[in-house]
Amino acid sequence: MIGKILAVGFVCVGAALGQTASVPADVGASSGANSVQTSSATPAATTAAPAKAYAFDVVSIRQNISELPGDFTGPTADGYHMANVSLVVPMRAAYVPLAGGATYYTQDQMQGLPDWMNENYDIDARIAEEDRAEWQKPESQKVMLRAMLQALLAERCKLAVHREVKEVGVRSLVVAKGGPKFKRTDPAVEHPDGVKLSWGGVMVYTQGGVSFYGTTMASFASFLSSMSNGGRPVQDRTGLTGQYDLILKVGSYAGPATNAPQDGISASDPGGSMIVPWLNGLGLKLESAKGQVETLVIDHMERPSAN
Repeated sequence: MIGKILAVGFVCVGAALGQTASVPADVGASSGANSVQTSSATPAATTAAPAKAYAFDVVSIRQNISELPGDFTGPTADGYHMANVSLVVPMRAAYVPLAGGATYYTQDQMQGLPDWMNENYDIDARIAEEDRAEWQKPESQKVMLRAMLQALLAERCKLAVHREVKEVGVRSLVVAKGGPKFKRTDPAVEHPDGVKLSWGGVMVYTQGGVSFYGTTMASFASFLSSMSNGGRPVQDRTGLTGQYDLILKVGSYAGPATNAPQDGISASDPGGSMIVPWLNGLGLKLESAKGQVETLVIDHMERPSAN
């Protein structure tokens, strides 16, 4: 159970990019295979598209059929690298929700994925020399990487997507009576080794759970959504806007039969009764609510073209 949880968490959180940055508009033409179709219910992007149509200068994509563990690295000093993981990973990096406050799409929020998405690939991409100075700026890199990955997927996989937003039942992450029981991140303290998160934080796996260093509450809520096993999404309503260090004691879960319902969260809510005990000791709780949830719909996607 714990191993499965941690494996899912690695893919979801490790692939999430630009959690605290403004969301750039999607790139692509207004029509055609590489366009992004946005439903009328989808809010406009919060920033304009990049002034330049960024794209990687050199791209290598190869299927990986080895039995070696995946190695998701993400952005590098001069481009992007991943090894032996699904193309869901760069898709999550290329597209982030514009509505509902989520920091990345969970598996349940990506519809129309082709059957071959269980195949693993290696990607090595380099940026042009003239873009490298701008690439070294953290906020610019987030905008550039999304634009470049969108262009890569459109060119090599003929990817076309659109977004849909619906008002559905959600679980609100709120502060419990007594206040939060975790500390704000001290920027002067170096984070321990672990899975590096794109907003500067670190996720460390332990035998009993997961420790987060430098995480936002919105990102933590998205992590809980990915752990809910098909249940209602978790949305941040804590009002906490900083970055924090906290420990999620996954090993404390003893099963829904031993946990009383909490504000309508019970065993009848798939995933809800499972993650409630993980919040014990954090001063956080879940409440049933209604909220906007955005889905990324894949209209067309082909296996990547040969190098």
